[in-house]
Amino acid sequence: MKEEKKEKIRILLADIYKGFKAIAPMLLSHHPPCETYKNHTINIGRLKLCIGCFLGYPSAVLSLLLTKILYDNNPFNLIPILIIGIILSLAQFLSLTSLTEKKSIKIIQKIFIGTGSGFIVIFIYQTINISNVVKFIVIFCFLFIYIIPIGYLHYRTSVRTCENCKIKDIPGKCPEDFSFDDNPAVKIGPNRS
Repeated sequence: MKEEKKEKIRILLADIYKGFKAIAPMLLSHHPPCETYKNHTINIGRLKLCIGCFLGYPSAVLSLLLTKILYDNNPFNLIPILIIGIILSLAQFLSLTSLTEKKSIKIIQKIFIGTGSGFIVIFIYQTINISNVVKFIVIFCFLFIYIIPIGYLHYRTSVRTCENCKIKDIPGKCPEDFSFDDNPAVKIGPNRS
């Protein structure tokens, strides 16, 4: 009985490992691992990382921390920080153009968006005179409102990219498990049961 239980646990752990190994590329990059999305990722060794996440979040945290440290040591008017934050955040609209098809411009765009977001968050945190709990709720609401349109824009772009992809119909070329295409022929391709 004990051996049977151990075998079931071993099989379960093996399945979990296989499942994690299959989705691991999406956890770090959350873009399908294909040639069509190569401008959306940065390769570091064998890792493919999302440009937006890998550069945007750290630049937001860095701008937030540096501004907080500077402000705590010598308070200053945060209105210019807010204005710069809004201007930098507007770099998101570059995604509506073909400019961000160049990886170098996409990298700069993501750093601008992250830095701008950090500046806006620190402005909200430092200037709203309410309890910290309410401040965090306000910041969370701001980030939620800020991220929803960005997420929708990214999803829409990803769907359009997969729908217009020239390799999706070539067997073995399209990583169907990660495709954003709603076409049932792609989702239930010849490699799928």
